[in-house]
Amino acid sequence: MEKLEYVQKNLEALGDRDLLEVLAQTPEMLTDLFPRLDMRRGCELTHWTAGEIYCHLADIEIGYGFRIRQALAGADKAQAFDHDRWGIRYRNYESYSARLALEAFCALRRWNLELLRNLEPPDWDKVAYHPERGPETIRFIVQMLAGHDLRHLKELEYIASYVEAG
Repeated sequence: MEKLEYVQKNLEALGDRDLLEVLAQTPEMLTDLFPRLDMRRGCELTHWTAGEIYCHLADIEIGYGFRIRQALAGADKAQAFDHDRWGIRYRNYESYSARLALEAFCALRRWNLELLRNLEPPDWDKVAYHPERGPETIRFIVQMLAGHDLRHLKELEYIASYVEAG
Protein backbone atom coordinates (compact mmCIF):
# COMPACT_ATOMS: atom_id res chain seq x y z
CA MET A 1 0.00 0.00 0.00
CA GLU A 2 1.34 3.43 -0.91
CA LYS A 3 2.37 5.60 2.04
CA LEU A 4 -0.14 8.34 1.24
CA GLU A 5 -2.94 5.79 0.84
CA TYR A 6 -1.98 4.24 4.21
CA VAL A 7 -2.18 7.64 5.90
CA GLN A 8 -5.48 8.47 4.22
CA LYS A 9 -7.09 5.15 5.18
CA ASN A 10 -6.07 5.53 8.82
CA LEU A 11 -7.34 9.12 9.00
CA GLU A 12 -10.62 8.17 7.28
CA ALA A 13 -11.15 5.29 9.71
CA LEU A 14 -10.64 7.66 12.63
CA GLY A 15 -12.88 10.44 11.36
CA ASP A 16 -13.67 12.90 14.15
CA ARG A 17 -13.50 10.37 17.00
CA ASP A 18 -11.64 11.30 20.17
CA LEU A 19 -8.06 10.00 19.92
CA LEU A 20 -7.53 8.95 23.50
CA GLU A 21 -10.98 7.39 23.72
CA VAL A 22 -10.28 5.20 20.68
CA LEU A 23 -6.90 4.19 22.10
CA ALA A 24 -8.43 3.42 25.50
CA GLN A 25 -11.27 1.31 24.05
CA THR A 26 -9.15 -0.84 21.75
CA PRO A 27 -7.71 -3.24 24.38
CA GLU A 28 -11.18 -4.13 25.68
CA MET A 29 -12.50 -4.58 22.15
CA LEU A 30 -9.58 -6.84 21.23
CA THR A 31 -10.10 -8.84 24.42
CA ASP A 32 -13.83 -9.24 23.72
CA LEU A 33 -13.15 -10.36 20.13
CA PHE A 34 -10.46 -12.87 21.06
CA PRO A 35 -12.69 -15.87 21.96
CA ARG A 36 -14.82 -15.33 18.85
CA LEU A 37 -11.88 -15.82 16.49
CA ASP A 38 -10.05 -18.66 14.84
CA MET A 39 -6.50 -17.29 14.97
CA ARG A 40 -5.58 -19.08 11.72
CA ARG A 41 -8.42 -17.46 9.80
CA GLY A 42 -8.11 -14.41 7.57
CA CYS A 43 -10.50 -12.62 5.24
CA GLU A 44 -10.50 -10.66 2.00
CA LEU A 45 -10.02 -7.38 3.91
CA THR A 46 -6.49 -8.32 4.94
CA HIS A 47 -3.62 -10.58 3.95
CA TRP A 48 -3.08 -11.50 7.62
CA THR A 49 -4.80 -14.02 9.86
CA ALA A 50 -6.46 -12.99 13.11
CA GLY A 51 -3.45 -14.26 15.08
CA GLU A 52 -1.04 -12.32 12.89
CA ILE A 53 -3.11 -9.16 13.42
CA TYR A 54 -2.79 -9.52 17.20
CA CYS A 55 1.00 -9.95 16.85
CA HIS A 56 1.14 -6.99 14.46
CA LEU A 57 -0.80 -4.75 16.85
CA ALA A 58 1.62 -5.55 19.68
CA ASP A 59 4.56 -4.68 17.42
CA ILE A 60 2.94 -1.45 16.23
CA GLU A 61 2.32 -0.41 19.82
CA ILE A 62 6.05 -0.78 20.46
CA GLY A 63 6.97 1.13 17.29
CA TYR A 64 4.53 4.01 17.69
CA GLY A 65 5.23 4.31 21.41
CA PHE A 66 8.92 4.64 20.62
CA ARG A 67 8.21 7.18 17.87
CA ILE A 68 6.18 9.33 20.27
CA ARG A 69 9.00 9.21 22.81
CA GLN A 70 11.50 10.18 20.10
CA ALA A 71 9.39 13.26 19.29
CA LEU A 72 9.17 14.20 22.97
CA ALA A 73 12.94 13.86 23.28
CA GLY A 74 13.53 16.10 20.26
CA ALA A 75 15.11 13.41 18.09
CA ASP A 76 16.23 14.70 14.69
CA LYS A 77 14.83 11.69 12.87
CA ALA A 78 12.33 9.05 13.96
CA GLN A 79 13.51 5.49 13.61
CA ALA A 80 11.59 3.75 10.84
CA PHE A 81 10.29 0.22 11.13
CA ASP A 82 8.90 -2.04 8.43
CA HIS A 83 5.82 -3.66 9.93
CA ASP A 84 5.44 -5.97 6.93
CA ARG A 85 8.95 -7.33 7.42
CA TRP A 86 8.29 -7.72 11.14
CA GLY A 87 5.09 -9.55 10.23
CA ILE A 88 6.94 -12.13 8.15
CA ARG A 89 8.07 -13.60 11.47
CA TYR A 90 4.45 -14.48 12.27
CA ARG A 91 3.78 -16.52 9.14
CA ASN A 92 4.61 -19.62 11.15
CA TYR A 93 1.91 -18.74 13.64
CA GLU A 94 2.16 -21.95 15.65
CA SER A 95 5.38 -20.64 17.19
CA TYR A 96 3.77 -17.36 18.32
CA SER A 97 1.05 -16.77 20.86
CA ALA A 98 -1.79 -14.43 19.93
CA ARG A 99 -2.80 -14.49 23.61
CA LEU A 100 0.67 -13.26 24.62
CA ALA A 101 0.51 -10.62 21.86
CA LEU A 102 -2.84 -9.43 23.24
CA GLU A 103 -1.45 -9.25 26.77
CA ALA A 104 1.62 -7.35 25.56
CA PHE A 105 -0.53 -4.97 23.52
CA CYS A 106 -2.80 -4.23 26.48
CA ALA A 107 0.12 -3.54 28.83
CA LEU A 108 1.95 -1.37 26.29
CA ARG A 109 -1.23 0.52 25.44
CA ARG A 110 -1.86 1.30 29.12
CA TRP A 111 1.72 2.59 29.40
CA ASN A 112 1.47 4.68 26.22
CA LEU A 113 -1.90 6.10 27.32
CA GLU A 114 -0.38 7.10 30.65
CA LEU A 115 2.25 9.05 28.73
CA LEU A 116 -0.27 10.65 26.37
CA ARG A 117 -2.68 11.65 29.14
CA ASN A 118 0.13 13.49 30.88
CA LEU A 119 1.33 15.49 27.88
CA GLU A 120 1.19 19.25 28.12
CA PRO A 121 -0.72 20.95 25.26
CA PRO A 122 2.50 22.10 23.49
CA ASP A 123 3.82 18.52 23.55
CA TRP A 124 1.16 17.43 21.05
CA ASP A 125 2.82 19.67 18.45
CA LYS A 126 6.34 18.27 18.94
CA VAL A 127 7.69 16.72 15.77
CA ALA A 128 9.39 13.50 14.81
CA TYR A 129 10.81 13.35 11.28
CA HIS A 130 9.58 10.17 9.68
CA PRO A 131 12.14 8.92 7.13
CA GLU A 132 9.47 8.42 4.44
CA ARG A 133 6.68 10.86 5.31
CA GLY A 134 8.66 13.78 6.70
CA PRO A 135 7.74 15.76 9.83
CA GLU A 136 4.91 14.34 11.93
CA THR A 137 3.54 15.85 15.13
CA ILE A 138 2.72 13.68 18.10
CA ARG A 139 -0.94 14.51 17.43
CA PHE A 140 -0.60 13.12 13.89
CA ILE A 141 1.26 10.02 15.11
CA VAL A 142 -1.56 9.34 17.58
CA GLN A 143 -4.18 9.92 14.88
CA MET A 144 -2.42 7.33 12.74
CA LEU A 145 -2.31 4.87 15.63
CA ALA A 146 -6.01 5.31 16.47
CA GLY A 147 -7.06 4.94 12.83
CA HIS A 148 -4.83 1.88 12.53
CA ASP A 149 -6.59 0.36 15.56
CA LEU A 150 -10.00 0.92 14.02
CA ARG A 151 -9.01 -0.60 10.68
CA HIS A 152 -7.72 -3.79 12.30
CA LEU A 153 -10.71 -4.01 14.64
CA LYS A 154 -12.95 -3.92 11.55
CA GLU A 155 -10.94 -6.77 10.01
CA LEU A 156 -11.18 -8.83 13.19
CA GLU A 157 -14.94 -8.24 13.42
CA TYR A 158 -15.23 -9.44 9.83
CA ILE A 159 -13.20 -12.57 10.58
CA ALA A 160 -15.33 -13.22 13.69
CA SER A 161 -18.50 -13.00 11.61
CA TYR A 162 -17.11 -15.66 9.25
CA VAL A 163 -16.18 -17.92 12.16
CA GLU A 164 -19.60 -17.51 13.77
CA ALA A 165 -21.39 -18.15 10.48
CA GLY A 166 -19.58 -21.48 10.30
